[in-house]
Amino acid sequence: MHSYIMKFIIIFLLFTQFLFSKSLEKIILYEYIRVGVKFEYKPFAFINEEGKIDGFEIDLIKSMMDRLNIRVKFIEVSSKNKEKMLLDDKIDILLAGMIPQENQNSGMSFSKPYFFDEQIVLVNNKEKINSFSDLKGKYVGAIKGSTHLENFLKIQPDVTSISFTQYPQLISALTHNNIDAVTADSSWAKAQMKLHDGKFKILDDVISTNKYAIALKSDNVDLKKTINSLFEKISNDKTYENIYKKWF
Repeated sequence: MHSYIMKFIIIFLLFTQFLFSKSLEKIILYEYIRVGVKFEYKPFAFINEEGKIDGFEIDLIKSMMDRLNIRVKFIEVSSKNKEKMLLDDKIDILLAGMIPQENQNSGMSFSKPYFFDEQIVLVNNKEKINSFSDLKGKYVGAIKGSTHLENFLKIQPDVTSISFTQYPQLISALTHNNIDAVTADSSWAKAQMKLHDGKFKILDDVISTNKYAIALKSDNVDLKKTINSLFEKISNDKTYENIYKKWF
């Protein structure tokens, strides 16, 4: 009897391991995919006035998964925990501003790029700050867990850097002059300029140009191929173009 129970346990464990190693098959079987996004990163992903998740990345993934009749379950991630969420199988794929060149040899692989962006500096429009050199001795904020401060400090190290855990805190600090500048992605900064009409400006100098891609665990080869194929389809039939125009 004891031997029978042990055999059952071993078979069960092997079967469970097989299921969880076959990410694409599991997604198709259960007809839904778990997608990690930030819930406060407008216009990419955010909670709208109706209390629903909305944004560019939301429409992008939904349009891709509609081709397979796969439902999408969006799961909130942060800059601090997003990679761990993916590697611990809490999510199947990860968006949230993932940059392949910053995550090499990390146990992750990446789809074809779905968005191109620039890292910039955002300041109050009334301040006499027009270049990186003008920020010497100033306070510069960025999101904790991102590479924005690290990249900026390579160019202008003579600042006091402050990290924030959430984007609303970051823009609030700039609005109330608790910091002198924010370094972030251009797309997010432009959304803030639109939201706070006339209050902010982007400095002309660009820190870096980045490609956003969908992150997966490196062993999910078939899922990566499927993601790339779906992205190619929505690009060819102008679905991607329409989504882009809607948000940018």
